Amino acid sequence: MIRVVAYNVGAGLDVGAAGEVLAALHPTVVCVLEAPPAAKLKRLARPATLEIAARFGRRGNGTAVLVAPHVHLLAKVGVPLTTSRGVPRREATHAIVSIGGTRLSVTAVQLGLRPEVRRRNLDELTGMLDSVEALTVVGCDLNESSRAPVAEALAARYQDAHATAGVGSGLTYPTTDLSTRQDFVFVDQRLRVRRCFSPTDPPVEVASQHRPVAADLELPGADADGQDCDARPRERRSVSGGQGPARGGRRPEAVSPSEAPPESESPAESEAPPECAPSRNPGHPSTMRGRP
Repeated sequence: MIRVVAYNVGAGLDVGAAGEVLAALHPTVVCVLEAPPAAKLKRLARPATLEIAARFGRRGNGTAVLVAPHVHLLAKVGVPLTTSRGVPRREATHAIVSIGGTRLSVTAVQLGLRPEVRRRNLDELTGMLDSVEALTVVGCDLNESSRAPVAEALAARYQDAHATAGVGSGLTYPTTDLSTRQDFVFVDQRLRVRRCFSPTDPPVEVASQHRPVAADLELPGADADGQDCDARPRERRSVSGGQGPARGGRRPEAVSPSEAPPESESPAESEAPPECAPSRNPGHPSTMRGRP
């Protein structure tokens, strides 16, 4: 069994407190939303013994995927998203990882503030995910509730982990006066969701304005006691075959998870895109496909 956490740490971040929250959760994979700059991200990851597998987007408005040491990173790519005029560029972080021989497509993403932008973001996100043949996991802040159109569209394609096996209300925002469930973990229909919850123990109430979502997932080949069937370090493997550029996007990179990415991996960060300008929608080349 593995634990996937989605955590928006942007507004009101207390790095020390948020690090304690993650350490108490013992996550296998964390999708970080509104990720801080590299130095703070490392401080956030350290208490839980996590490594930065990938980070893309502007500082304070980017996303990242953190992984436990036994998780093997196969490839990573940033997925630029449509944004409104004057809003900093949003970019999803996508990583393909291997856990105990099972390939997972992991995406950390925060959608736009306006409904029409979120609909565009949904098309961009699902277009990319459809191009990758691996078990899908999406940790996200949708900026809308679970009954809103984009959330319902994603729930029709994947399992909403809380709707499937949620414990408690699942409300995630705002931390001190919970009123909405806008942070989610969506997972492939082929995975079994054992439990999903949002922690309530201190210091979660001061760590961020969002509460994290933790989902316990059973992978194919897990052993009887629910642990990963292979947690031993293995030789780092790159994706086999050529490394052609993704359609309309940056070239996927095959790297090891111990390689910390720079503070920002987005080109031309300072340029604000025009209102609802079409983003690049990078599909992954065939070298990133394979049977999970």
